[in-house]
Amino acid sequence: MGVETHALVSAKWLANMVKRDLVGPRLRILDTSWYLPMMNRDGKKEFAQSHIPRASFFDIDECSDRTSKFDHMLPTGKFFADYVGNLGIGNDSHVVVYDASDYGAFSCTRVWWMFRFFGHPQVSVLNGGFRNWVREGHPVSGTYRRPEPARFTANINKPSWVKSFEDITDNIAKQQFQVVDVRPYARFRGKEPEPREGVQPGHIPGSKCMPFFRFVDDDGMMLSAEQLKKFFEKSQVDLNKPICGSCGSGVTACHMVLAAHLCGAPGASVYDGSWYEWFTKAPPEHVVSEAESKLSLPTFEHFSTSCSGSDQRRSELLFQRLIMAAQTRALVSGQWLANAVRNNLIGPKLRILDTSWYLPKTKRDPRAEFAQKHIPGSSFFDIDECSDKSSGLDHMLPTSSHFSQYVGELGIGNDTHVVVYDTSDFGSYSAPRVWWMFRLFGHSLVSVLDGGMKNWLADGHPVTSEYSKPESREFKAALNESWVKSYEDVLENIGTGQVQTVDARSAGRFRGTEPEPRDDTLPGHFPGAISMPFTSFMDASGKELETEGLSRLFREAGVDLEQPLWATCGSGVTACHVVLAAHLLGHPGVCVYDGSWSEWFKRASPEHIISEGEGKKV
Repeated sequence: MGVETHALVSAKWLANMVKRDLVGPRLRILDTSWYLPMMNRDGKKEFAQSHIPRASFFDIDECSDRTSKFDHMLPTGKFFADYVGNLGIGNDSHVVVYDASDYGAFSCTRVWWMFRFFGHPQVSVLNGGFRNWVREGHPVSGTYRRPEPARFTANINKPSWVKSFEDITDNIAKQQFQVVDVRPYARFRGKEPEPREGVQPGHIPGSKCMPFFRFVDDDGMMLSAEQLKKFFEKSQVDLNKPICGSCGSGVTACHMVLAAHLCGAPGASVYDGSWYEWFTKAPPEHVVSEAESKLSLPTFEHFSTSCSGSDQRRSELLFQRLIMAAQTRALVSGQWLANAVRNNLIGPKLRILDTSWYLPKTKRDPRAEFAQKHIPGSSFFDIDECSDKSSGLDHMLPTSSHFSQYVGELGIGNDTHVVVYDTSDFGSYSAPRVWWMFRLFGHSLVSVLDGGMKNWLADGHPVTSEYSKPESREFKAALNESWVKSYEDVLENIGTGQVQTVDARSAGRFRGTEPEPRDDTLPGHFPGAISMPFTSFMDASGKELETEGLSRLFREAGVDLEQPLWATCGSGVTACHVVLAAHLLGHPGVCVYDGSWSEWFKRASPEHIISEGEGKKV
């Protein structure tokens, strides 16, 4: 087979091939999933758990020039031939590539382009990717059988399909080809940080911006040829003239190559080193940026856009979807936040909240402490104020409208990345509660400052007593009610035992041997609960344990994270440490019993109060 193959195939077509058992030497399926480190996803691990039946995993980082300082640069022809041959691919194999990203396509277009570059046109992208495959109800598998190796011969018959730093530099003056950058508009313009440390945003002189996620629709399916042509035309890119794609490191640039191919212009090239190499090597005059000062870069990317008119709403929707997919880091470091503060990035797109809250017996006033000292640019989030004040229980969840109004008045919109911290001596105490509240109300763009104010001060970062109230913004909450459990839910679960429940209070309060901090409540726990004190999730410095340590904690406590899990504590605050820890281990759906022990002790019958101490009297 040396003929051209359809660049896109449908999930229905591939499902039919799988059903007819036609996957083999003549048809190979590759899961090519690759993610930026900030996405906290492991493509190979996810493949082991779930993939299209008979697929193999293609590792973009493994099949690369590992002698290069830049990420996943192209390998030699021999290396590529050996690598894909070991995946059972020969020169007569039709290869279908996909990835498991929430975009529909992210990294698979890179591998599609690689096969074509190495002389193998019999390659197709699964339209809509694994996302659409699952949505349509096609089968998945957790088993893998390594295919019989095949002989593959690479033939680089189009060396012009790859551009080097020197080619791009020469083109700035000669303008022999158009350069299309597919990173988000804000990174292209220099307004938002790059995901790699040491690399600042901006663009190559003369390049045009066509964000990769705009080549697909809201369902992750590739736009039609007519829609793609209109996008190229609107972006002032002439499909009748040579085009070179660029991005962060040569991956999503291939979306543009695929789009041009679908429009009848199959010869678009790729700048393999892309912006990562360009920023490293180029002189300052060849780095175009709207940034007023140099940005010291965080280690993860804010996806954002800056278009106008009818495109603005679509871009906002895409922005929200991409952020959800990208899984903003649940933790950020003090150095990351200090960089953002120093470079004046605090504003509508990045807000800091001091969420300190203390039990009355500690005799600490967090609002007064905030007025005296806080992280520059931060606002105060009052857990008691942003709550259901009609309840007889402490800081029960507010309504969606109350939460929306409250955080909107703190300058937070649906496109704002929120960083929360508290000033407790533990390193983190109440901040995970507010982190969880944002996620509960549909805002995943939220992070906890690892180690809190305790480590911020220990690391010598600045504090201030000055406060400037941010300008209010509109925030629209979307409550996920399934993440909140009631007294009735817990009572029913005692009978069924279907869900594990972890109690984050101290071991003494759990057992009933230490007093509760509320005068009207005695210690103990409800039947079936498992004790995991919230302090155990942090090290001695107050920072969150590494994933290995967190995994060990759950394992030793007898908690199976593959099964449903609820969390409880005294009043729903430190229970959220359990939620955060599970989230960091890839299990983001842990629920919280909002009333927790303060409600349970008031309402439960004595037989549902287990205590080594006094217990509850009738």
